[in-house]
Amino acid sequence: MFKEPKNWSHVDLDVADLGIITGVCFDEGTTQYLGVPYASVPGRFRRPQPSSTPWPDRKWDGTKLSPFPCQPPRDFYPIPNPERPWVENPAHMSSTDCLSLNISVPQSPSAKAIPEGGYPVMIFFHGGAFVYAAGGAAIYDGRVLATVSKEDFDIPTIVISVNFRLGVFGFLASEEIRDYNKEFGEDGVGNYGLWDQVEALRWTKKHIAAFGGNPDRICVFGQSAGGVSGNIHLARNEPLFSSVIIQSGLIPLCGVMTVPQYQAIYDKMLTTLGISKDLSPRERLQKLIDAPEADVTAAMVPVLVTPVITLSPCDDGVLIGGPMPKYSEYVNFRAPEWCPRIMIGDVRNECMIWNKAYRQQTASTLLSHIRSFPFRTPGGAEKLIELYGLNESMSNNETFWKIEEMCTHGLYSAVDWIVVRANPDIYAYHFDVPSPFDNDWGGLAHHSLDNAYIWGLLRHLLPPHQQKVSSDMAHAWLKFANGQAPWSVFAENRTWAVWTNTKLEERTVEQDKDRGYAIWEEIERYSKEKTGGLALVDDFYDLCDDLCMRRRQLTDPGSELGMLRVGELGDYGIERKDYKASWEAR
Repeated sequence: MFKEPKNWSHVDLDVADLGIITGVCFDEGTTQYLGVPYASVPGRFRRPQPSSTPWPDRKWDGTKLSPFPCQPPRDFYPIPNPERPWVENPAHMSSTDCLSLNISVPQSPSAKAIPEGGYPVMIFFHGGAFVYAAGGAAIYDGRVLATVSKEDFDIPTIVISVNFRLGVFGFLASEEIRDYNKEFGEDGVGNYGLWDQVEALRWTKKHIAAFGGNPDRICVFGQSAGGVSGNIHLARNEPLFSSVIIQSGLIPLCGVMTVPQYQAIYDKMLTTLGISKDLSPRERLQKLIDAPEADVTAAMVPVLVTPVITLSPCDDGVLIGGPMPKYSEYVNFRAPEWCPRIMIGDVRNECMIWNKAYRQQTASTLLSHIRSFPFRTPGGAEKLIELYGLNESMSNNETFWKIEEMCTHGLYSAVDWIVVRANPDIYAYHFDVPSPFDNDWGGLAHHSLDNAYIWGLLRHLLPPHQQKVSSDMAHAWLKFANGQAPWSVFAENRTWAVWTNTKLEERTVEQDKDRGYAIWEEIERYSKEKTGGLALVDDFYDLCDDLCMRRRQLTDPGSELGMLRVGELGDYGIERKDYKASWEAR
C-alpha cells in the first residue's frame, strides 16, 4: 500500500533535443518533472506555437510548478485540497506562461528496467467548465497514481497533467477576433485552450520516450470539461493517442456556441471593461488585447451570468473539421480505428455542480420555464413533465431535487446510454460513491468526486471501505491504460460497472433499473414517433443547459449584465439528502 514520502531529492535527466531537466525524486523512486513547457502563447486570442527547442541554455528546472491559468475565484468547492509539501503552488496566474506539463514517472532516472518500447502513458485534461482549475493543482498530482502503478499493481505507468488556457483567454470568440486571427494565417476562432491541448499531445508524442514512455501507448483521460476535451480530440481524428477515458462529459456538455452567440459575450466584455463603442472594431479589439489580465478576469464574473461560470467550445467549423455534434447524433458514435479502446461514465448527482443556477426555481416557475421553452418536438414539454412527475404541488425542496435528477439525465447519463448502445465494445461505468466530506454536498455522489478516488491523494481521509474503492478505481484506470480489461465491455454481458459505497458491481440494465434507462428510452421512442428522429433528446439537453448554464440569458445581446448573487437566492427550504441509511443498505 502506498505511503506518503518522507524524503525527496533533485535529479537530472537528459532529454534529447531539449537538454537537461532537473526533477524531484521521491524515496520510493517515483520522479516528477514539473512545469515542463510544451507550447508558447504568441499573443492574446492567438493559437499556441510549439515550444522552442532546445530549452534556454539547454536546461529546465522541473522542480517548480508553472503559473496556473488565469481564472475567477470559485465561492465553493466540495473536495478538500491535498497537502503537497515538496512543491509550492505558483505565486501568480498567467494567461501566457501557463502552458506546461507535470510528468510523474514511476522510476528514477538511474533505473535501468524499462519495458521494451517504454511505459504506457496517461495524460489528463482537467475539468472546471473551461474556466476553473489547473493541471498543476494538488488534486491532480500524479505522484500517487504513478507510484501505485508500480508498487501496488505491477503495471508501471507515466502520469501527466496539463495546464491550458481557460476562460475568455482560452475560449472567447467574435467576428473581430476571427479577422484578427486571419492576419496571422490562423483559421477558425476561439478554442485556444483546446489548441493548447493539441500541442500538449503532440509534445508528449514527440518527447515522452526520453522520460521512459511509449509514444504509441498514450491514454487520454479527462473529467467534465476534460471529458469534452477527450471527445473533441477523438473527433479531430489526429492519431495522437491510442485509448481514451471520458469521465462525465461529451462534446455538448458545456454548450457549443456559434460565433454570433460568442459575439454577444464579446460585446458585453467590452462594455464591462469600459471600452468605447465610438472606436472602430479593430481599435476596440486592441483595447481588449491590451487590457490587464486581472481586469479581464474580473470582467468574466458579471458577463458570464451563473455562479459556476461556464464557457464552451466554439462551433467554428475548423476545430474538428466540421460542425460540433448534437446529442441526438451520438446514435452514430463509433470509435476510430486508431483509438479503438474507450471508457465512458458518469456520476449519480452530476448537476449539483450548477445547483446555484436553478435553486431558486419553485414548482410553478419550473413548469412555466419548461412550457415556455422553444421545443422542436410537438408535445415535448408535456412529455418531460409527465416522465419526471412534475406538478404544481411539489415543495421547493422536491422541485430542487427533481431538477438535479432531470439535468443529470439530460446533460450526462441519457446520452451515455445512447453512446454505449451505439458502440457496445465500450467500457461503461456509473459512479455512485457518496461523499464522506462534511460540506453541503456530503452524502452525494457529486460531479468531480470521482477524481478524488482515482488520483488517491485524499485516500487517507476516506473511511476504510471507501479507501478500498479508491484503490480499486485507480487500479481499473491503470489497467485500462495498460491495455487490460478493467471490467467487462458492455457487449459481453450487457452490463455497466457500478462503483458503490463499498465495491465495484457489474449490473445489467434490469438490475440497475432505478438509474433512469426506461425514461431515456421513452424519450427516444416518443421523439421518433413525433419527429422521425431524436429531436426530443436535443430539446431535453437544451432545456437542461438553459436551467443550469442560463444559455439564453448568456447569449442574448439585450440581456442585462450581472451574475446571479448567491446570497439573494435564499435556501428555499432545500434540505440536504440523507443517504446514510440507503448506502449502508447497499
